[in-house]
Amino acid sequence: MGRIHAEEVKNKKNKDVVLKGWVNTVRNLGKVIFLVLRDSSGVVQLVSVKGEEMFDKIKNLRREDVIQVEGKAVESDKAPNGVEVQIKNFEVLNKAEALPIEFSGKIETDLSKRLDYRYLDLRNKKNKMIFELKSAIANAARDFFVKNKFVEIHTPKIVGEGAEGGSELFPILYYEKEGYLAQSPQFYKQLLQGCCFEKVFEIGPYFRAEKSHTSRHISEFWMLDGEISFIENYEDITKLVEDLVCYILDDVKKNCKYIFDCFEVEPPKYKKPVPRITLKEAFEMIGKEGDDLSTDDEKALGEKIKEKYDSDLIFVTKYPFEVRPFYTMKDKDNPKLTESFDFILKGLELVTGSQREHRYDALVKQAEEKGMNPNSMKFYMEAFKHGMPPHGGFGLGLERFVMQLLNLGNVREAVLFPRDVERMSP
Repeated sequence: MGRIHAEEVKNKKNKDVVLKGWVNTVRNLGKVIFLVLRDSSGVVQLVSVKGEEMFDKIKNLRREDVIQVEGKAVESDKAPNGVEVQIKNFEVLNKAEALPIEFSGKIETDLSKRLDYRYLDLRNKKNKMIFELKSAIANAARDFFVKNKFVEIHTPKIVGEGAEGGSELFPILYYEKEGYLAQSPQFYKQLLQGCCFEKVFEIGPYFRAEKSHTSRHISEFWMLDGEISFIENYEDITKLVEDLVCYILDDVKKNCKYIFDCFEVEPPKYKKPVPRITLKEAFEMIGKEGDDLSTDDEKALGEKIKEKYDSDLIFVTKYPFEVRPFYTMKDKDNPKLTESFDFILKGLELVTGSQREHRYDALVKQAEEKGMNPNSMKFYMEAFKHGMPPHGGFGLGLERFVMQLLNLGNVREAVLFPRDVERMSP
């Protein structure tokens, strides 16, 4: 007789079953013991009556012991799902010691302590759901890309130079040379536009040495990246991002309703076309001036957009070249500005994208304007001498997406084992 999961017991009335999992709770009422077993699918109630062979052994079980149970599934009005299992036999597969943290949710535990014992923290059903949503987002994104004939790529995570600037690079010893952990797949997904791929995507980890203690920054994070060729302008990229994000939101609204319900949050409000405003208009809306939006600016803008458009999504376009990477195409009418955008979800930047500069001479000039030496990234620059098509792309932060959808207080809650300035373990 093969093992079944807790969620399947309701379909096995009056049949013998085998279950494996953790002891969630034990209630000894003297003449009867109720035991709740937990596995990856949920919980099921088990029962043993005094006088039965297993009764005295069950009394010695502790919370989080790992057990195997054989029994008969019977109807019970007081049991979860209306079915409980009468225990015929059980085996302790592993004993559990006293717990260092309480993960049931009945007692609030500091996030840092929770992360120290993440393997226990994620036994909490609600905390585990965060990663079920994260998985659903990644799967929906991959489904979108495949349906739209993108090629999935896997770029190097050890590189010889950075795409976003030297101050945020993690140096490593690569044999007898200095290397770095990749900040993004930027250079490589652009190189592939010169290889007749035309449409590529990647879902992968990246690393930035940001000495930040904020609730929205981490040192290791996952990105959804896309790049496409033969675009007319950056608006082709905003349309791609709009279609992708709305596709994902449609999918998780349908398939992850139980997660939104558990967190008592509503999915974002949105409709196509998503509102688009320039950076200048954004600052006018919040009554400020500047060349880039701060965290507080994004939050204030999100509130204004919700009031004006009844939307949780907004594109902000036309950022100054001064605050954008050297490979960003300049606005043909105003070279101080760029053909770039941020995509903001509920007051937090989720996506950054742009049309890229595909002309070699212009790219060299822009690198020099940023104080960079084009020869230091020769492998990248050389590719633009041999027929690079007009192209553009974006990067979307997966953990930020999850954080904003569930109103989490800290992006670390959306990371299985976070890495930041202080934390490199577990």
